[in-house]
Amino acid sequence: MNERDLFDALREADPAAGIDPAETARIKTRIRARVLADGSPRPTSRRRMLLAVTVAVLALAAVAAAVYLTRQPTQISGIGCAADLDLDAVHVIPPTGGLDPQQCAPLWADGTITNPDIAPAGEVPPLTGCVNDAGTLIVLPTDDQGICEQLDMAVYTPAPKVTSSMVEVENRLVEQINPHVCPSFDQARRIAEDALTDAGIDDWTVAVSQPPTDQRPCPSLSFDHTTRRILLVPIDRIGP
Repeated sequence: MNERDLFDALREADPAAGIDPAETARIKTRIRARVLADGSPRPTSRRRMLLAVTVAVLALAAVAAAVYLTRQPTQISGIGCAADLDLDAVHVIPPTGGLDPQQCAPLWADGTITNPDIAPAGEVPPLTGCVNDAGTLIVLPTDDQGICEQLDMAVYTPAPKVTSSMVEVENRLVEQINPHVCPSFDQARRIAEDALTDAGIDDWTVAVSQPPTDQRPCPSLSFDHTTRRILLVPIDRIGP
């Protein structure tokens, strides 16, 4: 990725949008620990300033790269089913079965899409999903996992499946744990664990992203469906 690609990614992907603030904090903590682990003499004020800038820049770059290289589609009106790797012929279909690369398989199977250089007529080739700059899912007839990067697109990542029970838990916790109520972190943890127990969910855990402070005494919620964790993140109090 060249310099222009990186700054385009920062601008277009909006790295801060949708990123768990706890994960950003963990990235900065790990980077700062690595920088300070060399046993160098106590840093001067100038060096401390440079260190702070370095940590911030590296953390932002790491988050931005993760967002840029793997994305979920943001455009849900259609899926682009490509007949080749050059994107010369792309059939756009409505995502009636969800945003899934396999939605393009029937077009290959019934002959709507044919390309003898890729597969015999009626045969479905391996399908790989990429996401272009516009946020559209583009499905390519290949199993080459590096094709998305070659075409300056991000690798498609499916949205995590959310059960109805977990949706109920999330709705319940949003009402009970918020900066207006501002329970203690111990109370918030018990509330979250009780909600999971009541819903019969035993594969989720509850964790505190970082200790609360006087400036950020209230727990807020972050639901990580990939790691199946409910994170309690310190934020400012809202209201009296």
